[in-house]
Amino acid sequence: MNLFKFFLLITVFLLSLCGAIAQTNDLIFIHHSCGQNWLDDGLRDALDAKSYIDEVNEITYGDTVTNDVGRPDSLTAPQGDNTNMDSWIFWFNDYLNNVKTQGCDDGSNVIIMFKSCYPISCISEDGTPPGDPFDFNQTLLNYQALYRHPSGPGNTYSHDIYTYKPLEDIFAENPNILFIAVTAPSNVPFETCNDWADRARVFDNWLKNNWQTSYNTSHPTLKNVVVFDWFDVLAYANAYAGTEIYTPANGDPEGTYPVRNMTKSDYRTGDSHPNVQANQDSTVIFATGPGNFIDAAYSNWKASSVVTWTLY
Repeated sequence: MNLFKFFLLITVFLLSLCGAIAQTNDLIFIHHSCGQNWLDDGLRDALDAKSYIDEVNEITYGDTVTNDVGRPDSLTAPQGDNTNMDSWIFWFNDYLNNVKTQGCDDGSNVIIMFKSCYPISCISEDGTPPGDPFDFNQTLLNYQALYRHPSGPGNTYSHDIYTYKPLEDIFAENPNILFIAVTAPSNVPFETCNDWADRARVFDNWLKNNWQTSYNTSHPTLKNVVVFDWFDVLAYANAYAGTEIYTPANGDPEGTYPVRNMTKSDYRTGDSHPNVQANQDSTVIFATGPGNFIDAAYSNWKASSVVTWTLY
């Protein structure tokens, strides 16, 4: 056999092997109503069409997930009812191994998407240092402490006699999983107020610019964590100067207020659930348009873990 035919056979074998593996690669999305609407308005079909995704699985309202061996059943049952920001410290410390196989007919969920619902974008305070990832109060510092320990990587939290790691350490320990953090949707004007919405923008910018950059710098070969800023897709820009008449959710009287960092008028329903147009436009950006988010993220992640074959 000449050398060309030998390399050709090896190439065909490796491609067939990759194809077989891809057919058992699943995606799971932990979400509530906004995520459900997004899936129903085109995202599910777009993800199903991906050659690298075999099954699209979900964890949502009413779903039960078993805690991992040796870990507490820390989330109120049914576990799928919990997607507030302070829920994620429990999801990824106490249930991750079972999330990896939740809903799978075969294979495992190698892509894990997770998202809180729009009330999480009402961040009422900056918070008290150093922040507490177990605290239900919606503050900037509490949110940041979830992703990164205030004392830096490698540090842990203690809660109800158990040790908990911040998300960045959990993610780094699981390079075979692509984690997609989806920021919570923005709110319509009467369900938020200026300082709450402004803090949501600050947190989301911190997450995708500061935190993810730091993660990638600390783990340059992994490329297994990405942030999809859905808030940014749905909301007016921070510099938007438009105003509307509304009654802010913080109890201020009705008046004319800015609507920066609040849901664009074209994307609104009767409340803060994004409408069909918002979900369809988001699908193009996330999954179907040229250079879309998930294709780029998946390709970048897989390229970082390519096996180098040495032939003797």
